[in-house]
Amino acid sequence: ERFYAMRKALGVQKFDAVIIASGANFADALSGSYLAAAKKAPILLAYKDKQNAQVSAYIKSNLKPGGTVYILGGTSAVPKSMDSLLKGFNVQRLDGANRFETNLLILKAAGVKNKQEILVCTSTNFADSLSASATGKPILLVYNESGKLRDVQVKYLSGLKGNSFCII
Repeated sequence: ERFYAMRKALGVQKFDAVIIASGANFADALSGSYLAAAKKAPILLAYKDKQNAQVSAYIKSNLKPGGTVYILGGTSAVPKSMDSLLKGFNVQRLDGANRFETNLLILKAAGVKNKQEILVCTSTNFADSLSASATGKPILLVYNESGKLRDVQVKYLSGLKGNSFCII
């Protein structure tokens, strides 16, 4: 079984949470890497409806009853049909107006704390954020062409105290 080693390493028979992200676009999955670390949950990739039935079957076999399924992104990223395949679980869709707002919803769900290092990565390419995701630290996606943070990002970060930032 694919995630048997992960469950064994965590000392669990079934997961408390599972994360689903688009397999066709990288931003939400990379944002979700910290959520996966915080929740000790695997990230599963969704594509099209036929494959989503396989993802759903895996979740039903490996998630505790009443467990939480975090779906990252809107219905254009992970189809709405996925929600209906997961009846009986606590499904939370983290869906912002764009990848930056979705990123912030993911960081909030993961519970980023004060005095924690946050990695700042570009949202237009996956290489840097993919490398950074291995650290298990929160990733803030930015649009590097604009040279500034969006208002929602500034508001979110101003609510945290004593955090340090590493620009990747």
